[in-house]
Amino acid sequence: MERRIAIIADIHGNYTALKAVQNDISKQDVNECWFLGDLFMPGPGATYIWRILKSLNPSICLRGNWDDDLVQAYYGQHSYDDETKIMISRVGEYIGSQVGSRIINQIKRWPITADTQVGALHITLSHNLPKSNAGQGLFPTNDQQQMDQIMPLPGYYDVGIYAHVHHQLYRYTSQEQLILNPGSVGEPYDGWNVHQNNLRARYLLLTIDDEGIADL
Repeated sequence: MERRIAIIADIHGNYTALKAVQNDISKQDVNECWFLGDLFMPGPGATYIWRILKSLNPSICLRGNWDDDLVQAYYGQHSYDDETKIMISRVGEYIGSQVGSRIINQIKRWPITADTQVGALHITLSHNLPKSNAGQGLFPTNDQQQMDQIMPLPGYYDVGIYAHVHHQLYRYTSQEQLILNPGSVGEPYDGWNVHQNNLRARYLLLTIDDEGIADL
């Protein structure tokens, strides 16, 4: 048994980047796709991005913090306490007007975490932390104790995969469970300027066979 899984996250309304990823995935003999959150906003892409996501037929969809912002803005629940919140609210109202209540309510129902088993591997998936899809608790330069928070049940999962921080990542917990991050499709980020110049869309292609992870 071999399964090839495309894992995408943090599209942030970037249609051009998502289209490039869709084109690449179509060449990879992928069995399934997982989406780990932050589909729209702050970029302008709306209905066309939704159509691409649906064409990828993701078997898992998680809700990111910007997805929460969209839902709250659409239903008038977002605050206007400062300039940033006003911007997020206005963008959310615009995107909501483009995609409509049916799509907004689908996003609202997405969980922020999920787990699955592929072959012998027990995998936990989250947009960020298991109980919070916001914050910098799993920023890639954090100390080991903070990174261990990715595991909702210590000692149970073999692999933890998360998104949110816009960095591709291959790291271990203190028990040497594997931690992966696919990076961001629409807003790749790196604090080191030379790396930041590389703005190509990023995703993770994970191949699992009977012995475990065969390739990524």
